[in-house]
Amino acid sequence: MRPKIGLALGAGGLRGLAHAGVLHVLEREHIPVDYIAGCSIGSMIGALYCAGQQPENIVKLARRLKRNYWLDFIVPKMGIVSGDKILNIMRLLTQKKTFADLKIPLAVVATEINQGKEVIFTEGDLAKAVRASISVPGIFVPYQFEDMMLVDGAVLNPTPIDIVRKMGADVVIGVDLAHAATVSGITNMFDVIIQSIDIMERELSKHRQLHCDVLIRPDVSHISPSSFESIEECFQIGQAAAETVLPEIKKLLTNQGDRPGIHKSHDRQTTTYD
Repeated sequence: MRPKIGLALGAGGLRGLAHAGVLHVLEREHIPVDYIAGCSIGSMIGALYCAGQQPENIVKLARRLKRNYWLDFIVPKMGIVSGDKILNIMRLLTQKKTFADLKIPLAVVATEINQGKEVIFTEGDLAKAVRASISVPGIFVPYQFEDMMLVDGAVLNPTPIDIVRKMGADVVIGVDLAHAATVSGITNMFDVIIQSIDIMERELSKHRQLHCDVLIRPDVSHISPSSFESIEECFQIGQAAAETVLPEIKKLLTNQGDRPGIHKSHDRQTTTYD
């Protein structure tokens, strides 16, 4: 019996199109993915993929659906983007699927801002979960769900490796974008906020061990996290990064006798909601 493979897709703004490049290489090499956990842009890419969209189609959609399709600007109160457009377009692209309808089990990570706790969606409306997970503070209005006010999961868990391990994965592949310090010019408020969160995420990662078997870190530091013009480049960078670790992944899958055990993750305050 082969080991179960889990994929943790991290936060990183539009640079997260690199995740589609990683998925493309895994499909090309016939490396199965049994579980996916996603945060922020990672939750969006993961949701589209688990709902049946191929990696190449995800990139095509990103190229064709320009900024005005995704972002609905409002008079600022708790954010400058209401998020209604993203919610509607995710419902369209995922065909209004719930988590139960997905071909691959998915977990979506968000943060409850009032209590500062992690919220993990594994059931219910897929589009709502993604809308919560991508709610970058200061840009998107927090998503109100039941009695919770939810923001970007990256505030607490930018690369949810521990979550996909808990889902049952024996081999965990993490795609970490938080390590990539932006060296391109910061030109707008989006970049200021996302870069600030990136710095916070890198500091978080210094104080937590990333218990994964393979860590993929696409080199996207030269790309603005809000750039709609670098979608294809991010896809290619994701492919290149995945290809460099292919021998490591294949070795893990071949040596089933020495396959990794389940790592114990740190205790976290987590909740699953419908």
